[in-house]
Amino acid sequence: MSYPTISVTPRRLRPIVVLLLCLVPTLAAAQSPSPTQAAQIVRACDYVPGVSVPAVMPISLNNPVTMTPAPTAIPFPTTKVDAKTAALQLKVYNALWNAVNEHYVYTDFNGHDWKAIGATYEALVKKGLSEDDFYVAMKRMINELGDDHSYFETPKELAEENEREQSKYDYVGLGALLTPISDTHTASIMTIFKDSPLIDAGIKVHDAILQVDGGPLQNDDGTSRTLGEVGTNVTFTYQRPGGQPQTVTLKRKRIQSSLPIDFCIVPKTRIGYVFLPTLLDDTVGDQVQDAVKAMTQDEPLQGLVIDNRENAGGLSTVADEIMDLFASGNQGTFISRTKKEALTLKPHDIGGSQTVPLVILVDVNTVSYGEIMSGVLRLAGRATIIGGTTLGNVERLFSYDMPDGSRLWLASQTFQPRGEANGIWEKTGIIPDISLPTRWDLFTEATDPALARAVDFLLHSKKV
Repeated sequence: MSYPTISVTPRRLRPIVVLLLCLVPTLAAAQSPSPTQAAQIVRACDYVPGVSVPAVMPISLNNPVTMTPAPTAIPFPTTKVDAKTAALQLKVYNALWNAVNEHYVYTDFNGHDWKAIGATYEALVKKGLSEDDFYVAMKRMINELGDDHSYFETPKELAEENEREQSKYDYVGLGALLTPISDTHTASIMTIFKDSPLIDAGIKVHDAILQVDGGPLQNDDGTSRTLGEVGTNVTFTYQRPGGQPQTVTLKRKRIQSSLPIDFCIVPKTRIGYVFLPTLLDDTVGDQVQDAVKAMTQDEPLQGLVIDNRENAGGLSTVADEIMDLFASGNQGTFISRTKKEALTLKPHDIGGSQTVPLVILVDVNTVSYGEIMSGVLRLAGRATIIGGTTLGNVERLFSYDMPDGSRLWLASQTFQPRGEANGIWEKTGIIPDISLPTRWDLFTEATDPALARAVDFLLHSKKV
């Protein structure tokens, strides 16, 4: 079994990957060729203080988020399998159950009887399950923990994930990362990649994709319907926040990439803005460093806004690399059943990054290391947090490889912030200093109410 220091996104909150392309260390307009070369030109943000009118968010966003109850489980039919398959399934079941029993950070299993749960699923396996039913059963068994963070990946799912990582997202499609819109079958554009055909069509971040070729965004198997052959047409309907649906036809392109971040400077100010969609890509830390270098190459910033509202977490090494830019010293402890591991930041100043006033934007889609980063920088006295309260998924996940090539991602460590109770953020989430919940598809960069509030705070803060 392997135990990497990684914290990943709960499956229900993962963004939809339409296509990732071309390694971009900064924003697309900068045309920067590598993540180690800072862009010389920094674009101006669309939001202009005193000119832009922030969008008004619905009051419903202030209500606590409630989770949708899981549907009633359908009984599994008994399937006759050969002795070899039956033995392997039982071996996987035992490895999975034992990993949870020995390493799950909550020794009370969240109040569930793990032995009884195991006995139920062991009986199912021994009766005989088809391959598909077996993997559904193993997923259900992990879900019995009532844990929104831990999850199980089948060999196929793991192979697809490894292929994406190894290929640096080599796809044919439109070049965008989408975030699902709650309670709909649509999604909003989170990131647009360099060379994407969306750029020439005038389609922007925050635009909602309503249909693809007259149907839903995804096929029944969960693959994006924007994917296809190079040069083939795809017609989709999109809607800009506050606008009317529009339909456009574009040609698919082959685009190869790591995941880019975006950044800009707010006009008429020296306030920078950096959007972090994830910490899963190991180039993100370098990209943030390049962004800070680019924004401070002529003069220091008077403030910096870090947007974690769609940051679904990722690698601890990437999170540490970013936090090192803004704070230093011991910030807390990761605690497992058997050991403790300090979170110690090593200061790395770029253009005054260790002292620049920070505002961090968070919301319900800020998860895992996105939450830890936000909370740590506030606890270090470096940041003010604006947005909506996060859901509280801050355990550290470790991977446990199974005999058949499947994998369990299990909450194996809790985080104790410096001077706070162990696991406090798991219970409370990250509560903003200034409450202003937003929804990604209801505003543009120019009308972003949280960005507007952050800029106003930085312009009038005594820290500036």
